This record gives sequence, structure tokens and C-alpha cells, in this order.
Amino acid sequence: MKITVHYKSGISQVFIVPAEIQVTEFRKMAEEAGGDVLKVEFSSFNSKSCQYYAGEGKF
Repeated sequence: MKITVHYKSGISQVFIVPAEIQVTEFRKMAEEAGGDVLKVEFSSFNSKSCQYYAGEGKF
């Protein structure tokens, strides 16, 4: 799965992760890599992406 993380600093980073990864584990990894998370876009390589803002309680 391809996940694009947008950080509050304005930087974005793309992660390629297995679909089985737990959300809490991924969030910790993303925060360690770039800081506070603003928005996350989840997409597979064959489907439409979904966006979630960190404050929505869905991530």
C-alpha cells in the first residue's frame, strides 16, 4: 500500500507499507520520520486514494 503523509511543517513523504501494518504502529513510524502529522492519504497501486486529516479521529 502507498501512503502519503503530509506533516504540519509542510513536508510530505511517501511510504510503501504492507497492508497488514497496524495504524498505531504506522503513525508512530511516520511521526518519528517527520514530526507531527497533518494529513494522510492511503492508496493502493490500483485504486483511488483516500485522505484523512489527523484531527478527524480516523487515523
